[in-house]
Amino acid sequence: MYCLSDLEVDFILKDIIARGITTEDIQYNLLDHICIIIEQNLEQNGDFKEFYYSIIKTFYRHDLSEIEAETCILSNYNKHVVLNRKQFFFLIFLIFIGPFIAYNILWIDLNWQSSRWHIPIEIWGNSVAYALWPSLIFLVIFLTPEKFDPLIPKKINDSSGHKAFY
Repeated sequence: MYCLSDLEVDFILKDIIARGITTEDIQYNLLDHICIIIEQNLEQNGDFKEFYYSIIKTFYRHDLSEIEAETCILSNYNKHVVLNRKQFFFLIFLIFIGPFIAYNILWIDLNWQSSRWHIPIEIWGNSVAYALWPSLIFLVIFLTPEKFDPLIPKKINDSSGHKAFY
């Protein structure tokens, strides 16, 4: 197990800052992670700088400042609405089937006095003809077990232990 000196810790911190990390919390979190990796994996007489440069490459794809940008995005993610499975399908149902229902309600409101005996035929005829196929598709997708469902987001436990869909 390797023991880092204060000069090596300062070198790591300065390099993190030089690579574009400006937020102090992220700087110290990265410093902590990198120091732990070095202390656990570097041999006692190993080359510190060579090992450090090989480790730092594993933290990013293009440059280290990506971590800060992703952290800002994730910290603002709480402002988005996350729907559960039932809410998701209810919203999809309203978007695709709602216009048929609204049309039928409007038709009843405008034509109820002139053609009372045609109301069931008009309502059920149009609804079945135009809304049955999307309804059946949504029903099959909704009843599909989650492990076989490639169309909607999967359940993931977030940091607070709640199940959410992403």
